[in-house]
Amino acid sequence: MRALISTFDKSAGWVALARGLCDRNWQLLATHGTALFLEREGVAVAHLEDMTGISSLMGGRVKTLHPAVHAGLLWRGAEDLPLVRELGGEPIDLLAVSLYPFAEARDRGLAPEDVIEMIDVGGPAMLRAAAKNHKRVTVVCDVADVPEVLSAVDAGTLSDLGRPLAAKVFAALSAYDHEISDFLSAAQDQGFTLQLGAGRHLRYGENMHQHATAFGPWPTAGPDLLAALVKEGKPVSANNLFDAESALWTVAALPEPAVAVIKHQTPAGAARGPSLASAYQRALEADWEAAYGGVAAVNQELDVETAAVVRKRFLEVLVVPSISAAALELLADRSGLRLLVVPKPWQPPQQRLRSVGGQVVVEDWDGEDVAAASWSLVAGPPLHGEELADLELAWAVARMAKSNAVVLARDGATVGVGAGQVSRVRAAQQAIAQAGAHAQGALAASDGFIPFPDLIEAARASGVRAIVQPGGSKGDQEVIAAAERAGMTMYLTGIRHFRH
Repeated sequence: MRALISTFDKSAGWVALARGLCDRNWQLLATHGTALFLEREGVAVAHLEDMTGISSLMGGRVKTLHPAVHAGLLWRGAEDLPLVRELGGEPIDLLAVSLYPFAEARDRGLAPEDVIEMIDVGGPAMLRAAAKNHKRVTVVCDVADVPEVLSAVDAGTLSDLGRPLAAKVFAALSAYDHEISDFLSAAQDQGFTLQLGAGRHLRYGENMHQHATAFGPWPTAGPDLLAALVKEGKPVSANNLFDAESALWTVAALPEPAVAVIKHQTPAGAARGPSLASAYQRALEADWEAAYGGVAAVNQELDVETAAVVRKRFLEVLVVPSISAAALELLADRSGLRLLVVPKPWQPPQQRLRSVGGQVVVEDWDGEDVAAASWSLVAGPPLHGEELADLELAWAVARMAKSNAVVLARDGATVGVGAGQVSRVRAAQQAIAQAGAHAQGALAASDGFIPFPDLIEAARASGVRAIVQPGGSKGDQEVIAAAERAGMTMYLTGIRHFRH
């Protein structure tokens, strides 16, 4: 049996494949750089150039584009062997290739001509040929498949892997080609082609009668939440994923330690505190009823003290950056809880996708900074210390609530959330009603501009101390004057955060 190996990635996994095949009496061929790498690792390998008679042409652009190589990959059976050997080749039974890392070169900000040099030509050609001929040639493009391949060699079942590995190759090549197409198209402002990857079935969509499939991961879409699932009480639904994403990016905007509890993609409660356990307790208390069956996220490692608080209220999903062994053990009997571990640093998505009318809308992610340092004070005295931190908390939560949204915070936690209203005044009334007596001295945030003074008047009547809003309404001066008359502090952010 004969294998050809050509890998840009010189990782231990490829050494394991080569050594494993060599130990099983396979003959190994490798391109020049790969052969030198394997020889340094003590693996016996023949150089492909000795078979083809060429080492490298045009600065390395032509190495494997040779009839002997492709005849060895595309041979159809015994009838083709004389021709393969006449061309100077031998039949190849396994091909292992890792491509030039085009996306990495692009993301490093190299000059365009240097990025283009990282477009692999010979590697995709060999992969495509072997994948087409998968009944006779096993093709490996992902080093993660090496253990399964070696096990199949031992079991004599290598042919069973032919079709699934070939499918993986064509998916990888499609994604690779899309990366190149997007890079070249962007240079001409021609847009890009959407590449979503394989689909994974979910438990259901928004309702149990709706089938749902998650496609991805899309390269610019942030963490793969399905891959983060480490404790699965039951399969996740589309709603679970929607809420998990909202929880993650709500808590990501808050100072550590902090907790966000989400229900129907809107914050039910969020809090920061001296400890994660105290923050979690206060986030639950912000809306104890809504927290039932919700989704929560924390921005510090989940410790056993916080896990004990988690047990107080039924939770569908919990998103954590990490979890202690003791905390994981404490939650082990929570059969309905799905645990998602998304390690830091949390990299927000560059873009988000939504479908509408048979089309897919791709928009930039709303990732603007929420820090108060960029706000403009337009009414009342400036806030400092804990009061300003509470106003930042309200603003951070409002940007993740469904529009129209008004959020009240006090003493490090939300006390009222009004969201998804067709009127901003109604959103304020909802938040004020939920807060009750806690509205006295609270700090408020509005995700969009305030067009009329009526919201200011309602807020002040309930005891709200200050408000932050984007500004930009024709009625800004009238609203600011109302805040001045009421003795309220008002900041303008200059940016809105609608979330539909």
